[in-house]
Amino acid sequence: MNVALKPVKHSAQGPYLGFGLQPVRMCRHLLLCPAGARVSVEFLDDVAVHHPDGSVDVEQTKSAIRKNPVSDWSIELWKTFSNWAEGLAAGELPVNKTRFTLYVTPPRTGNFVQALHAATTAEEVTAALDNIKSKVARLKVSRECDTYLNNFLNAPPEHQQTIISNFGFISDTDDPVAEIRALIAATVDPALWDDICAYGIGLAKERADRRIRDKLQPVLDGDQFKNDFRLFVQKTNTPGLLTSFTTAPAPAELKALIESRPVFIQQLELIGVETPEMVRAVSDYLRTSADKTTWAEAGLIFEENLSDWDDFLIARHGSIAGEVTDLHSEKDVKVRGRLLYRQCAWIEATLDARSVPSHFVHGSFNDLANLLRVGWHPDYAALLGDTGHE
Repeated sequence: MNVALKPVKHSAQGPYLGFGLQPVRMCRHLLLCPAGARVSVEFLDDVAVHHPDGSVDVEQTKSAIRKNPVSDWSIELWKTFSNWAEGLAAGELPVNKTRFTLYVTPPRTGNFVQALHAATTAEEVTAALDNIKSKVARLKVSRECDTYLNNFLNAPPEHQQTIISNFGFISDTDDPVAEIRALIAATVDPALWDDICAYGIGLAKERADRRIRDKLQPVLDGDQFKNDFRLFVQKTNTPGLLTSFTTAPAPAELKALIESRPVFIQQLELIGVETPEMVRAVSDYLRTSADKTTWAEAGLIFEENLSDWDDFLIARHGSIAGEVTDLHSEKDVKVRGRLLYRQCAWIEATLDARSVPSHFVHGSFNDLANLLRVGWHPDYAALLGDTGHE
């Protein structure tokens, strides 16, 4: 069943393997949530799991690299509890159907947060609150957290009971990716662990970001994500295939690179390639460059393999260029250039006897064009001179 959702007021739509903490936790929840559940980021909370029965698990994530966000008088601790109380009061979080988690890494602790975590019965909740109130009463100076602390302590008692009795505090590792890594460790080559984790985290972030850009709720289907991730792992773990770990670059990144007019874009301009085709060229160029780095770092390819690969593509370019000249000599040079470019882009080839992703050949040719080792216009070398050599 689909439950209607609305974002809470304090959400902010808008490193761990190169990512922040929220995408890591989002990926973790997407992979471990039960069937039928969905996961959101910066919607009901930093991260939330939405269950088919209408219950939700909301999670605040805190990085504790520089300071302890759960010390007794931490503004971050009491802002979290204050936000949860406001969410209940506004009806944004369902009373008695919400579980509350505070996730902190690396490990930190505090007396108050531990007491609140341990309290599950009504009596234990009351005792924990009374202890906090008594210590507040003895304070002689105001503290930065006072506004949020008082907001929570003045919330309706039933809301305090709901939050504390359903509250969990997790702060047991300095590696939040470990849970994701553990899911694949038994069946995947250790050399691929971090790359697969990075792919999953990046996929979760990219899909949520895309929904935000499209003005949709940043809520992802857990079943679909698990299926897509499983297929990626299976493909990546196939010996005869080199799998890309990259996702499509953001539109702003593509636009910026086109406007900077690197040599391979100038090469496409010489033959009159339209913008949509340039966008694909830039995307494949960037993804190919990232793949080469990732595969090399993982020990999946070696520098000599890439050198042989470039020599193969250059030779194929020469053969196709000769064929285009023989068959289409009567055509305009720009047309012949586009024919050559497009035929090269669709070559199917293997790198070190392993199949490569569809974008890799195209991206590799654009990389060679950027270095002026190949070109599309018959007179590209004379027209561009030494532009590509550094």
